[in-house]
Amino acid sequence: MQQKRKLIVILIDGMSADYFETQAQRLPYLSGLARSGTLVRRMSCPVPGTSLPGRTSMITGKPSQEHGIFGNHIFDGTNFRAARPDDVLAPTIARRAREAGLKVACIGHAMVDPDDTDIYEAPWWLRDFMEGCRFVKVLNPDWVSRLLVPRGRDGHLVTMPVSNGGIAEDEPGLQHLLGMACDQQIMRDVADLACSDTPPDLILTEIEMPDVIQHYFGYESEASHWSLAMADFLVGELHQRLERAGRLDEYVIAVASDHGHSPIETAIFTDIALPGVLCEPEGATLHVVVQNEAHRDKITSRLKEFGAEYIGNDHVPAAVRSSIAAYAAPHRHSFEISRSRNDGGSPLGRPRYISSHGLCPGTPADDRFAIFYGAGICQRLVESAVAEDFYPALTYILGLPADKRDREAMGSSII
Repeated sequence: MQQKRKLIVILIDGMSADYFETQAQRLPYLSGLARSGTLVRRMSCPVPGTSLPGRTSMITGKPSQEHGIFGNHIFDGTNFRAARPDDVLAPTIARRAREAGLKVACIGHAMVDPDDTDIYEAPWWLRDFMEGCRFVKVLNPDWVSRLLVPRGRDGHLVTMPVSNGGIAEDEPGLQHLLGMACDQQIMRDVADLACSDTPPDLILTEIEMPDVIQHYFGYESEASHWSLAMADFLVGELHQRLERAGRLDEYVIAVASDHGHSPIETAIFTDIALPGVLCEPEGATLHVVVQNEAHRDKITSRLKEFGAEYIGNDHVPAAVRSSIAAYAAPHRHSFEISRSRNDGGSPLGRPRYISSHGLCPGTPADDRFAIFYGAGICQRLVESAVAEDFYPALTYILGLPADKRDREAMGSSII
């Protein structure tokens, strides 16, 4: 077993490997960490390349067919609903660490069960103040209440991120600014914890707004450059706080993204293209509930009219695999539900999200990166890794027992 170190895991939502490589001059803090530590240049996405499958693969080390989170929304046998931490079928790094006696804090990271932590703050975007909020409208109210109750042990006082203050849905600019403020508060809480008298052994957190801004303003737009630079600044500020507190030598900082981003020019409106069919858009991926093989062939034939490709269902857990068919939209297309809900409208139109992800499996634009920096981390470039390789690196850093698969993966090669 390796010597234990403390670990801060930071997920930056939607920062692609391509962006990190081509826009390094806009990201001075992250670039500095990458030069001094270990950079994983390209890390593949699970299928689909969307937020919750990406996060869950990183904190379990398992593919989606094993950990169960095959989309932001999963099929429960009757309907699609938002994936929750209790849907995760594999142990997370939070559970593994806490079972080993380590102190664990989750500060705004999705897909971590509060029961697997000592200190817990919910992802701020669960508070349903941003237009198009992913989950609150479809989560069971009891589960929302459970997730939104902060918890702290050892006398730690958990702060609640700011509320919406009555901001209307037709004021997205104010909502986006408030999201930036929430990201800043989350990262401030992380720094306060790491620099406290009783710092956790593992802190899991995320910076959300780069993904949101890219969806609304476009890949490599000025607003997106700004949001990604802000994420870079927040990581740099944490680094400086640790340095001033004399804690930098105690922690490893692991930074990664959950998926990439790519420009979208055309939306395929699923409620018009497939009227009456139960389906769920996941960016440029579509999950469709099929009754049998003949029904799947009919859906496949219809979606081919728009250039969409059947990509199978190997990524779907066995329990519901036979009910799901997955499709990838053609280049610069995505799947959406029409805003007008007009059955007589065109199945193709202007997208709501002008940049997205969940692209055809293997598309480089969906690749993400990873950086490991800090105590005992060597200066190294890893050209490529798969989605599940991030997790064994975390277990190795924390000194947790590793199984044979972990030892053969990226974990032991970064030290």
